[in-house]
Amino acid sequence: MSPREAQEFRVVQELENFLLLLEQRIIALAKCTLILQRHDDLPPRFDDFTRTRSLTSECLAFSIVIERRIDQLPEPRQSRVRDRFDTLTVRIWATLLEGSLTFLKAIAREEHLPLGSREVFLHEIKTLYDAYNTLNQERYVGKVEEETLRKCKSAEKILHKIIERAPRLLDLSVPQAD
Repeated sequence: MSPREAQEFRVVQELENFLLLLEQRIIALAKCTLILQRHDDLPPRFDDFTRTRSLTSECLAFSIVIERRIDQLPEPRQSRVRDRFDTLTVRIWATLLEGSLTFLKAIAREEHLPLGSREVFLHEIKTLYDAYNTLNQERYVGKVEEETLRKCKSAEKILHKIIERAPRLLDLSVPQAD
């Protein structure tokens, strides 16, 4: 094995370890989403949202690191690792889509929104938009489950309604100077 091949082998091994760690973080993120769904009679707590947002940031940041490393591999070595990475990427976004829909449904059921709801609302709308756009990319065709595709359709409908009602839902007014 040449020094270059040995280096490529080490990078692939490191990527395999990174993918395993990413998968473990995705499992933790999915568990947070399940916790959110168990609060049928109560809205998700802000702590649940914060924990979910933190895990989301970890997963997405780690994905960037992994993708950059994959891009540095020569093509023959990229395929297998990229396929697994793409599968995990779909899992991340499917989980985020599920969590966003859960939060938005919980917020919609509340007569009086708890403190911080506006920020949660804005963040989850952005997440829905990003999840929808990511999961509908051609590169993920065949990797997205049917249930997730149905949820993407729900997300699309929610986004259209929100866009139509945006001026009323969002406080877009400019504060006036006294």
